Amino acid sequence: MQNQDIPEKGFVDDKKLEKTDYQQKNLSELKDIKKLLEAENEAYNTKIKKLLQEIDEIDSSISSAKEYIESCKKRIKEYPDKIEKLKLRTESLLAELNNIKLKIKSCKQDEDSTLLLRSTLMEEYEKLKIEKAVLVKRINKMERAIEKISSEREQKLPKLKKYDEMLKEAWNVFQETESRMDVSLKLKQRRTILKS
Repeated sequence: MQNQDIPEKGFVDDKKLEKTDYQQKNLSELKDIKKLLEAENEAYNTKIKKLLQEIDEIDSSISSAKEYIESCKKRIKEYPDKIEKLKLRTESLLAELNNIKLKIKSCKQDEDSTLLLRSTLMEEYEKLKIEKAVLVKRINKMERAIEKISSEREQKLPKLKKYDEMLKEAWNVFQETESRMDVSLKLKQRRTILKS
């Protein structure tokens, strides 16, 4: 009976050894798993931090994009007023341009009229010069005639009355011719002054 109750020493040690080896093996595996999990956890934490940083950057970009969009919206709202102002400015400039064109056209017409008037006045001036030369010849002829009459008057006293009348008539013609010439010249000069 006593032999049955006392276990064999070698058998008990083997069981304990097997159990201890198994536990150590499990403990080693658990440590390895722990290290692996810690490494993975560290990697995930790093990825999470990186992702959070990227999310912050994306949020910042989104915020900037929103601000830009709002700024664009504001500018877009202002465009109709700016376009309307540009239209009004364009219409004003076109009206001013048309005005300038009309003034240029009017100036061209005035220039053409002035050139024509100048040409006409030059022609009239040349005619007056010719007329003046003719009148001067007539006046010289009349002066010679008057001198001749005066000379003959002294020689022919009986015919004094007749010659006197001829002299008066010649003098009247002379005065009338000179007066016409002066009036004509003065009129031409006045036209030239007024046109210039």
